[in-house]
Amino acid sequence: MRFTVLRINLNEGKVESEELERDGIYGVIDYGIEVHESLETHSLEPYDPQNVMVMGMGPFSGSTLPGAHRLMFFFRSPLYGTLFPSAMGGAAYTFKNVGIDFVAFEGKAEKPVVVLLYNDGENVRVELHAIELERVVEIWRGYKGEEGVYALTQYLIDTFGGRFDFEYRIAVVGPASLNTNYGAIFSQALRKGERLVGSEDWAARGGPGSVLLRAHNVVGIVFGGKPGRRSFPGEDIGSFKTSKSIVEGVHKKPYNEIIAEKTTKYRFNPKLNTGGTFGGNYPAEGDFVPILNWQMPYIEKEERIKIHENIMKHYWEPFNEEAIKPKNWTTCGEPCPVVCKKHRRGHHVEYEPYEANGPLSGSISLRASDISVHAADAMGFDAIEFGGTAAWVLELIHRGLLKPEEVGLSGKPEFTKEALLERPVEASEINAKLVAELAHRVAFAENEIARIIGLGKRKASVILDERFKDRLKYGESFKDYGVFVPLGENGEMTPTMYWAIGNYIPLPIQGRYWTFYQFGVFLEPEELAQKIIASALWEFWYDNVGWCRFHRGWMKPVLKALFMDAYGENVDMEEHAKKQIKRLIEYARKAGYTPVFWDSMRVIDLVSAGSEEFGNERWAEKFRIDKVGTAKEYLEKVLEAYSEALGVDWRL
Repeated sequence: MRFTVLRINLNEGKVESEELERDGIYGVIDYGIEVHESLETHSLEPYDPQNVMVMGMGPFSGSTLPGAHRLMFFFRSPLYGTLFPSAMGGAAYTFKNVGIDFVAFEGKAEKPVVVLLYNDGENVRVELHAIELERVVEIWRGYKGEEGVYALTQYLIDTFGGRFDFEYRIAVVGPASLNTNYGAIFSQALRKGERLVGSEDWAARGGPGSVLLRAHNVVGIVFGGKPGRRSFPGEDIGSFKTSKSIVEGVHKKPYNEIIAEKTTKYRFNPKLNTGGTFGGNYPAEGDFVPILNWQMPYIEKEERIKIHENIMKHYWEPFNEEAIKPKNWTTCGEPCPVVCKKHRRGHHVEYEPYEANGPLSGSISLRASDISVHAADAMGFDAIEFGGTAAWVLELIHRGLLKPEEVGLSGKPEFTKEALLERPVEASEINAKLVAELAHRVAFAENEIARIIGLGKRKASVILDERFKDRLKYGESFKDYGVFVPLGENGEMTPTMYWAIGNYIPLPIQGRYWTFYQFGVFLEPEELAQKIIASALWEFWYDNVGWCRFHRGWMKPVLKALFMDAYGENVDMEEHAKKQIKRLIEYARKAGYTPVFWDSMRVIDLVSAGSEEFGNERWAEKFRIDKVGTAKEYLEKVLEAYSEALGVDWRL
């Protein structure tokens, strides 16, 4: 397939364009793997300027099919240690008007820069605008009554927006990217230069913002152009009539009916009278909802059920009243019938950010969590990673392993099951306020402990274990209270917010959905490995072609037909995905990031308790006899089966 690539060398200020035509490159990840392999970035540090950041859209951007316009970022993660994809919903709907497929950022600008990337109707233009770091920090601290990524976005609208007579979009980083390993890239859809409430989206997992700023010195990207039709060499899927006929030909059902049927959860589920990830997940999870830094194994089921009742009352019901009933629904920036973005009181509400910085961090009042989530977002964090870290810090303070004043917080949290049972609103307000304070301290690296926390839970624990060894019991570690997937000596990733055994397995990509993330089931190791692979093969494709996974129910069987009809490419979907996952594994091995046994007792307890909670009596009995030994046996068997099935060496 043929793609247009723009390479921006930031230290030289040089821009090169090339037409790339190569077998086996069908999307952003395919191209990114080629680039990183050719540069041998596995031998470099993640913040080396040659850790190329690839930004791009998939081959079906420009079609009339909903969900086809995710903007993808591909890079070596400073947190997990190996190559990583991160997705930003809807942004490729604007990016497609630039007239290129992929951008490769390499080298490091001398000063922070804003990259203008646009098509003036005749040519692709690239401008680099330097801005002093002190000025960037000043804007992050406050601009027109806002802070962080929201302030910088507004500043760039005010500074550059007047130059464009076409729709454009802005992607920025916040202070978290300057001072931590888990900074995100933020973008919000714009209409006539105004930010569209509820349409915020993020490329967040793995720390893409940290790489963009610290490896390349890019603080913002402004992109757009005069609308043009993308040409497809085969069938014109830019025509709705053509796209519709392909979908109906595969599904043998009317187009509108099949899309509505397969996306019910994300739009509106009449059975539950709610919609979106937030609306759908809380009723489904019940007492398996992660709470109080994943302390579910230590809380009796009856008490967890009562806490869940409080979550439904103080979290879920207000969401339905304020977001679902008034139909405060919008999209991520592309035309899409699913309108999955639910918002209320100016806050975009989705499950993962509101779970990580809510119940996981001790807040089950929606109004309280508005404070903590907004702070994490404004500071430009990966909200899942930060929420997982905040929950860990709050528990450490609660247990006396850290002191509030050492972290820079104004008091101690109410971090007990009793608090959530007996005074849910008051405790939530206290905890959410502390999470918001922590977001600012860590993002701006306001003290030494905050700087250490910015490294991530696993890396920080090594330092904290030494510094505060007198506070630990014999054989105990700060790691034991953290929930993360370990990779290699220091790689780590906070899992997605489900009590799911597949979420804790060290895989080449974790913290996204390249695993089997069903909560409440405990499978035999061989079956879990098979289900992980089955999921990863298709999650690879959604990311590779930049397609929103909320559409996977109808899109998955259509994808092969689209490659054939639009490009004349007969792609063996599963074989190609297997080949690319093998390449990701080979890269990780060269970089020194291979599977290791869990070094957190909290994770071992979640797996052990899961066997009993989720009804696998055979493994539950083994765990009762030898918890750590059985955990190692289980993990070894999962990775052995995974390795055998893929024909790779990805074992402990």
